[in-house]
Amino acid sequence: ARTFEARMRPPWGDWWNWEARDTKAEEKETFSKERDKNIELEIALISKTSEKKVERGLGQARTPETRSNLERMEQRPAKPEFQAILLAGGAGSRMSPLQEKVAKCLLPVGNRPLISYQLDMLEKAGLKECLVVTTKHISQQVSLYFEKYEGKMRCSVHVVADHTGTAEALRHIAERIVTDFIVVSADVITDVKLLVMADTHRSHDALVTFMLTESSQQGVDEKKKPAATYKPECNFIGLEDRTSRVLLYTPKAYVKEMFRVSKRLLQRHSSMRVHSRMEDSHIYIFSHNVIKIIMEEKNLSSLQNEVLPLLVKMQFDDSKDSKEKKKQFTQIAALEMSSVPPKTNNLVSCMAYLPEGGQFCMRVNTVAAFKYANREIGSLSDSDGKVLISQRGPFADQAVRSKKDKSARPPFNVGKDCIVGISGVQIGNKSTLKKSVIGNYCKIGAKCRISNCVLMDHVTIEDQVTLTDTVVCSNAHIQKNSSLDNCEVGSNFTVEAKTKSKKEKFSNESILA
Repeated sequence: ARTFEARMRPPWGDWWNWEARDTKAEEKETFSKERDKNIELEIALISKTSEKKVERGLGQARTPETRSNLERMEQRPAKPEFQAILLAGGAGSRMSPLQEKVAKCLLPVGNRPLISYQLDMLEKAGLKECLVVTTKHISQQVSLYFEKYEGKMRCSVHVVADHTGTAEALRHIAERIVTDFIVVSADVITDVKLLVMADTHRSHDALVTFMLTESSQQGVDEKKKPAATYKPECNFIGLEDRTSRVLLYTPKAYVKEMFRVSKRLLQRHSSMRVHSRMEDSHIYIFSHNVIKIIMEEKNLSSLQNEVLPLLVKMQFDDSKDSKEKKKQFTQIAALEMSSVPPKTNNLVSCMAYLPEGGQFCMRVNTVAAFKYANREIGSLSDSDGKVLISQRGPFADQAVRSKKDKSARPPFNVGKDCIVGISGVQIGNKSTLKKSVIGNYCKIGAKCRISNCVLMDHVTIEDQVTLTDTVVCSNAHIQKNSSLDNCEVGSNFTVEAKTKSKKEKFSNESILA
């Protein structure tokens, strides 16, 4: 106190009066700061509460200034915490001939369009708007779907040129991205809660958080050759054991003969474990700063193969260019202004989210994956525990009732694990259906045997046809006494009578590029 008095004593008059005046000014300034702080706290609380809490907050405003600030906050639309971006432009070149007439994102899985599963997931996470990016050659189909969309989200369709990469697609809609954003591919089906993944992203203030799942041989049948199996896309990914921080990301496509790991990286992170059977689920949460990087780096085309490796390397890149990019990030800018230097140079983090055991995640991007998804979808539930397929159709329900009441048994056999369309399906006498998905307005003749198959809408199957592990696209016609095993029949194609075939594709149109 004496030091303060000596330092602040003016060269004239009584310093006691001067100190009293100074103290009064300080008290007034402190009161003003406290008032402003209270206003800011109340506004911050209001922005994160429901409308009911907003009304209660308005009633508890301490001053007229606070009340007017809260009213302005209520009138101004709140900035969303996350934006949803759905990439629905894949050509599905590995799904021939299924995608000849139908866009890949609209192919039926359990008699539901594939894109409906991602929309439900985003809606359950509480997202209100979704930017849907699609390509020119399927834009009409996608736009028509959203004209009839009855969900709660507001969806806007943005069309890019064919063969546009995923990073290029984001560059196309960069002006619409105003906050952190979630990117989901329109071929993913999962029961993972996005809110839990978002918590991981927030808690680490990550530049990117993406979901990884253990690769499983989905669609494998040990009795069949490996050619019929589903082979997941895996890369070399190094994770820190304790935190699941991504320390290394190298696409397998870029590894020719030898895979190398930096000695410096191993010295910094001795607990790193490199995985080669982790599958990228194509669900990403990006910081808003990432769109700035994508806009600056015009050569970036793919999120998985180019953007993710770049962001992971940026964590440890001490070059001048990298430091300049990092200075754009709010966290680093704040730490540089601090008088206390940070304890580590790794101020940017990339995180992986690993789902808990028992959760599923599948990508429908090959024919084998499409068959597997349709075979398993009837037994799966969403993140809230609700079954994904609530209606199995009248014939499947009748099969369950007939086990209890033999008098109600129909002249054909539809297994309880089948999913049958609710409109216009006809099944002939003595036909048997097992573990199959049958679309609307399908006609199946007498004495047919259908097992592990997918029949899309308006398919005609004549008498005494045997189908095993086969996909038949819309408006196709299979004539009598035919037998197909592990085949794909394109739209509007007619299989001649008495055809015996195995592992063959039937199509009368060229593949959409």
